[in-house]
Amino acid sequence: MMLDLRALTDFPARVTLEDDASRLDVNVPGVAVTGIARVEMDIARSENVYYCTGSVVCAAHLECSRCLEPYPVTLQGEIDFSIVEAAGSAEVRRDELPDTAVVVPFGTSPVDITDRVREAILLEIPLKPLCRETCRGLCPYCGTNRNEQQCNCTMETTDPRWDGLRDLLK
Repeated sequence: MMLDLRALTDFPARVTLEDDASRLDVNVPGVAVTGIARVEMDIARSENVYYCTGSVVCAAHLECSRCLEPYPVTLQGEIDFSIVEAAGSAEVRRDELPDTAVVVPFGTSPVDITDRVREAILLEIPLKPLCRETCRGLCPYCGTNRNEQQCNCTMETTDPRWDGLRDLLK
């Protein structure tokens, strides 16, 4: 996703960018981003530094961690980074900049912000995606999706390793 800094004349500026979500290269098993990724940012400028804050919205299909069925979601993340224009490597020391800073040669335009957009999307993917809170998952014995049909498997409710203690109670 490319941000054209030279097209901005008045600051603070409001920018909206859209691009094909598949170009974000979100390579996470069980996650497929779809459609258009939309970025809305406010950009402020101070000399050679552009401060960018805003939001990213992207449609995706996640794989439920219980039933393994894909389900649609809208991922919405926040972005907050700066773009620093530098005339040379001696002008900017990386250890003095925040991790979120993007350093580009002076006069560079457009600037690739794909990595920042991808990070915002990745941070919004849940650790344990669920198609719904009441998802019953797969039967651990036969693999039937218990949301769609009930199986006849019997669940053992006690661990057989405790049978010796149960005999003591008799």
